[in-house]
Amino acid sequence: AYAVLPTTSVDPSNVPLGTLAGKTPVDVQSIEAFVRATNPEHGTNAVLQHVRLNPGQSTGWHTHPGPNIVIFAAGSGTLTDDHCRATNFGPNQAFATGLGVHQLVAGPEGADTYTFYLLPGNATVTRTDANPPNCNER
Repeated sequence: AYAVLPTTSVDPSNVPLGTLAGKTPVDVQSIEAFVRATNPEHGTNAVLQHVRLNPGQSTGWHTHPGPNIVIFAAGSGTLTDDHCRATNFGPNQAFATGLGVHQLVAGPEGADTYTFYLLPGNATVTRTDANPPNCNER
């Protein structure tokens, strides 16, 4: 399964003003993904999504065709990467994923996030479902 790039746009006058998180530390997992997504030969698509997860809800294991930055506006979650490392995040914290397999599981209060994708110009999806890494062999 995959998530198709959105085909709708939001009038900027309908977007509420405000600051999500000043001086937000970002845990960047792959610089290579940023380089790949901003290649001038094919252009770059920028996509912003507001994602809410219920308590304990998982994104499932997946990848992206380019990097995405996830900012927690409220709640918390645990990101597990392709090396089976789990990192907890909460309000005003963020992470940037690369091209590797990963999943996010919302904490007990759920997670209210904004995710910003930088995608290669030829990308047609924001994410693709993937098999989990074999964490028992690590």
